[in-house]
Amino acid sequence: MSDKNSLLSAFKDEISSTNQMTFPICVDSFTNLWEYEFGSLEDLPKDVDHIIAKRALELGLMDSDF
Repeated sequence: MSDKNSLLSAFKDEISSTNQMTFPICVDSFTNLWEYEFGSLEDLPKDVDHIIAKRALELGLMDSDF
């Protein structure tokens, strides 16, 4: 498994167990680590946005009108 796939898999597992308080910390931690490991956020897979938005909706942190 590539480093990117491994990091994405860990993020998916971690974000699924977040709550309203830990969600932003999890997202910040993931994006900071990704940027550190790969130099920028430009090559983030598109499904990361979907994963983040879906969980934010589930937690009531975002309206569905995004």
